[in-house]
Amino acid sequence: MKAVVYKGINELRLEDVAEPHIESPTDALIKVTASAICASDIHIKELGVHEPGKVIGHEYCGMIVDAGNEVRRFKKGDRVVGQPFFHCGHCFYCQHQQQPLCENIGIFGVHGTQGVQAEYARIPYADNTLRKIPDDLSDEDVIFAGDILSTGLTGVLRTHVGLGDTVAVFGSGPVGLCAVACAQLFGASLVIAVDILDYRLDAARKLGAITINASKDDPVAKVKELTDGRGVDAGIEAAGFEPTFRACLQSTRRGGRVSVLGVFTQPMPFEITERFEDMFEFSIGLGTMRYMEELIRLIQKGKLNLTPLITHRLPLSESLRGYEVFEKKLEDCIKVILKP
Repeated sequence: MKAVVYKGINELRLEDVAEPHIESPTDALIKVTASAICASDIHIKELGVHEPGKVIGHEYCGMIVDAGNEVRRFKKGDRVVGQPFFHCGHCFYCQHQQQPLCENIGIFGVHGTQGVQAEYARIPYADNTLRKIPDDLSDEDVIFAGDILSTGLTGVLRTHVGLGDTVAVFGSGPVGLCAVACAQLFGASLVIAVDILDYRLDAARKLGAITINASKDDPVAKVKELTDGRGVDAGIEAAGFEPTFRACLQSTRRGGRVSVLGVFTQPMPFEITERFEDMFEFSIGLGTMRYMEELIRLIQKGKLNLTPLITHRLPLSESLRGYEVFEKKLEDCIKVILKP
């Protein structure tokens, strides 16, 4: 089968690889019907946190073509969307609803675990990892529920956004845009999106945000101007850079809440004394995927529509061009969908 294969730092190739097969009774085998290129794939490619010769990718939809005899929730022919990681469901962390910390976790396309940018993929712990796609929804409707939409929602949940709250999202990439969309589900009265790329800010405005271009205006000053000089109730960092992190902290009011979703690839000093007396809440870490089914229902009811984030649709045979367009932010790219 064809697959996008990690060959070494900054080197991907489209190659023929062996088709996967059932290895455990809890596995399912899917025919991949859509996969997406994620910023995390770029980090993996650049940092070398994968094993050469392995398939990359972790955002996907597919159809069940085979399943182990302990898979209970799915049968051949079911359309599914999946999480970016798989978890066992029975270890200490899974039992405490902290599945991203699972003692038996694997992340597709990371640290030697085969990814999903391929024609077929093996899905371990399928009953935990996959969710059914309703008949009236397409792959494109739900593909983000397993990763970036769940991650954006995590930032909103961790900052306890509620009716009338003000929110600032720093970074209007895919995760940040999903956070913008989710904040309004909880009754936020003002959602501010900050970025340096106008086309991403255009997308944020279409999702209902007021926007600030940080290359043209001081984002901290502008946020405070919009919030009576105090700053927002909730700040969400979704870019993974020191300037956005610091601006997010400085734009969040005393007694407010900050959640960091961005993936930082470099160490960053944090002067805790800057906010020690402000009694604000701070959270950091991987997004939770616990609410995939709820997100799918919201999509089904028309409460969420993230399909406008899909700016490029390419066959798997053009995946390397997709990576170039996504990584270099060419052609106003937000998300690239690959279809085998």
